[in-house]
Amino acid sequence: MTEPQPDAGDARPALLSAFCFLFFIQLLTIWIESIYRLSLIELSPGKELLGLVFMLAPLVALFAGRGAPRWLFVGSLVVMFVARALCPLLEGTTLIFAAGAGAGAFLVAVCCLPLDGSRVSPRSLGLGLAIAVLLSIAFRAWGSSFDISMGRQGDVLAWALVACAAFLCAGSLPGSETSEPPPSGTWAGRVAASLLLFSNLAVVYLVLSSPAVVTAWSGSSYLTGLLIISLSFGLILVFQAAGLRSPVPLSRGMLVVWNAAFVSALVAGILLHRVGFPDSPSAPVLIVHPTAWPYHIPFYLMFLLSPVVVFNVMAAFTQGSGASPRAQAFPILAGMVFLVVVTLLLIFTNTWGYLGPLGHVLRNKFYLPFVLVGAGMLIPLLLPVWQAAFPLRKDGPPLIPLGIAALAIGLFALAGAAYRSAGAPSPLNSPETLTVLTYNMQQGTDVEGNRNLHGQLAFLREVNADIIGLQESDTARPSQGHTDAPRFFAENLGYHVYYGPNTISGTYGTAILSRFPLEHPRTIFTYSTIDEVGTAVAEIQVGGRRIGLFNNHPAGPEEVKRAHAEALVNECAPYESVITMGDHNTRPGSPAYELVTDVLSETWLQMYPGGSGPPHPHWPESTPENRDYDVSTRRIDYIFTSPNFEVVESYYVLSPDSETDHPAHWSVLRWK
Repeated sequence: MTEPQPDAGDARPALLSAFCFLFFIQLLTIWIESIYRLSLIELSPGKELLGLVFMLAPLVALFAGRGAPRWLFVGSLVVMFVARALCPLLEGTTLIFAAGAGAGAFLVAVCCLPLDGSRVSPRSLGLGLAIAVLLSIAFRAWGSSFDISMGRQGDVLAWALVACAAFLCAGSLPGSETSEPPPSGTWAGRVAASLLLFSNLAVVYLVLSSPAVVTAWSGSSYLTGLLIISLSFGLILVFQAAGLRSPVPLSRGMLVVWNAAFVSALVAGILLHRVGFPDSPSAPVLIVHPTAWPYHIPFYLMFLLSPVVVFNVMAAFTQGSGASPRAQAFPILAGMVFLVVVTLLLIFTNTWGYLGPLGHVLRNKFYLPFVLVGAGMLIPLLLPVWQAAFPLRKDGPPLIPLGIAALAIGLFALAGAAYRSAGAPSPLNSPETLTVLTYNMQQGTDVEGNRNLHGQLAFLREVNADIIGLQESDTARPSQGHTDAPRFFAENLGYHVYYGPNTISGTYGTAILSRFPLEHPRTIFTYSTIDEVGTAVAEIQVGGRRIGLFNNHPAGPEEVKRAHAEALVNECAPYESVITMGDHNTRPGSPAYELVTDVLSETWLQMYPGGSGPPHPHWPESTPENRDYDVSTRRIDYIFTSPNFEVVESYYVLSPDSETDHPAHWSVLRWK
């Protein structure tokens, strides 16, 4: 089979490829995220793991006979498009199976590429991936890192995208059946091509499709990162669209160097933000301040070099061209298994405390999955099977509409990010009261295990707190669909935000949101044995008073909670005014609780010494006494203050009205 060539100036194959890559990344995101969420709600894996069977979808290609590539390819696109259109309407296990089926259909379609008689070529596939990255960035920029085409709020946009993709099929696919060609190339070459392809798709999925992932790792500038990656991909597309010839071919050696620089920058950025944790209850606490701009340079450099994935994908499809669907089935399956394993390893570096001996091997190894992905990008290019795939040129027929589309998408993304990140409103200079809320958002999940960021946002708006402590914000990881939850809430509410323990440190995330500017932010790490214990700290100025804010989420045995409580009391000591909040995972009367209440006052007991309080007027049926919840003995979510505050109001609202599995607890404070 000879490699098909696109008509000069015809951008339709590249645009169709863009929608297919975009849908695959979106379906993969919701598939992995939903499996994790349902496992989280049950605290153990269950029937949702059956969704992983869709990794085996490439085996369908083994049953493809003569003349099958076209109908198998078209049928796979139909399944993928239908799944993508249905996802905004589904929840729970149904969503897992729909997203899994759509992602599996993409794998079957890849087994059929390139199609004889079509205008889909390695070049159009590479350019399509670049457009897909830009589209994902744009959708997330306008959604404050949440993809606006996903979820129930994005159903119309999702259907419009599917309609566009279906329309593009007419001008890109062959019009008649073709016979199945004999297998081309070697098995080793096909496996190498698949490993290269899925390593780059892993990079797109885990890093490039949502720049907020990286900026949340490091605390670097989201706008700067988005500008760099948008310009990098945009310029590559414009260069290609104009049909400009490169001075020299892009050889294998040049591509190896480019990949090595990209992977080195990515891993170096992670290692620069890696922290060492206290190794015993008596060890000194570790205080980590936000990193300065030189520490962010590797990630900015990584964004600049990121278009290497475009040419890697071109090389992968060039190497694999000519093989039958049957010959591609096992290599594509191996590539997909590699992508899933890398994703699970990334999740396990955070959930290490629940994995037994394996977990301790993965503790503080956030870099490890990216080292493996980097190896998958480099090793195939070093094998001798790649001689036939080079030189790879960066030129071709002019595709002017594609260049215009790239510029428009890039500008759309930048406009969205700038609009959504507009400054927080100025608070009152001297408010009479402060409303403080502690909120364990359980990674944006409701009690049924469904994504619920918008429901939680509506609840936060209703409470209208001045200061919010988020726990389990677990920002920007596969388990949360690569959404930066603190950013999402802060930009939608118009608050200042500090996400303290970055994702690299492997905590479940404590973030502080405030109407008042946050000063001197920092993170305190204390001894841990299951989850890393990172406490977010910041200061605010209200009415001429400086207030220290602490947001806590310790977890583990009593010695861990006691070490955290001792550190909290010590760090609060320098402040005349203190507000500390969080999910302490300990009951009233425990040693850790007593350590804190020896110095600070718990707002609930200050308001209701007997342990029970009246219902909130907006949620009268969701209060402890109406839900068989003994708040006097079962509560673990607390707000503590220094003695110079008095409590005006205090409430607990339980699930499901709290829009998470934890009670939402807030208190209204004023100075004595």
